Amino acid sequence: MAVGTNATTLSSLDTQGILPKPLVGEIIKKVSEDSVIQRVAGTTPVTITGNTVATQTGDIVAGIVGEGEAKPVVSGGVKLKEFKPIKAAAIMYWSKEARIANPSGYLDTFVESLSGAVTKAVDMAVIHGKNALTNTTISGVEYLAQTSNEVALGTAATNAGGLTADFLAGYDAVVNAGHDFDAFIADPRLRSQLIGAVDAQGRPVYSTQVDLRSQMGNFLGLPVSYGKTVGGKVGAVPEQNVRAIGGNFSDNVRLGFVEQINFKRTDTASINDGGTVVNLWQQNLEAVLVEAIFGWVITDVDAFTKYTVAPTVGS
Repeated sequence: MAVGTNATTLSSLDTQGILPKPLVGEIIKKVSEDSVIQRVAGTTPVTITGNTVATQTGDIVAGIVGEGEAKPVVSGGVKLKEFKPIKAAAIMYWSKEARIANPSGYLDTFVESLSGAVTKAVDMAVIHGKNALTNTTISGVEYLAQTSNEVALGTAATNAGGLTADFLAGYDAVVNAGHDFDAFIADPRLRSQLIGAVDAQGRPVYSTQVDLRSQMGNFLGLPVSYGKTVGGKVGAVPEQNVRAIGGNFSDNVRLGFVEQINFKRTDTASINDGGTVVNLWQQNLEAVLVEAIFGWVITDVDAFTKYTVAPTVGS
């Protein structure tokens, strides 16, 4: 596959005439808004050779010292974890005639498809450790669904708090292990249940005004980020039994881009499309390659709880 002309970055898409300026900002906005992980995780710069992140182990506290007394010596450990840079890429191609005949529709598809391709790849990697295109497991990385903390939704009886009690049990598993708990990510199919959840006295616990279109909500006083990638069934990845994950995202998940979304445009290359070689120049076609290099590190997968349902037959 050869797609090697007109390399560009988002910031120069408008100056090179590939996209008009308003759409450049729209792509950047959609990449961050559509990614369920990027809404809640901490961020950090990532180098192409990888970073190491130092995490303190042990709880360091100071002692009270009286006059003339020796100052106490305290100790703590440091655990190092390494970013593994990963590339996400996708190619779209179309006929020149189709673009000329319907330019607005072409640009809409461009924004939706290419920005969505990257965000789905990032989310599936960090949440499930999967390559969204092939359903293969990415080697050498940790992912959120690996946590040993799991609560099956429907465990608590309705008169004992129901769904709310289930989520609180997951909260306790994280907090009792010494971690903070600052957010949830959830499959949109869980949204109506969270909105309708009540406590043991029958009082609603959803904390914000109901908006079924919003990608963010507030449950039990904590932000909820909704995204289809939480439950799988994206690309080649089949339905997963995870419906939500909660825990300490801001401190325990660090996500960064070695290279932000990068575009290469050509009308002269040849593309291997599933075993069929497509000659763009000969067939009057155009193509754009979008790619991004990103990495993440999870300092402790057990700083999270996954909330699950019974596996779907055939998944």
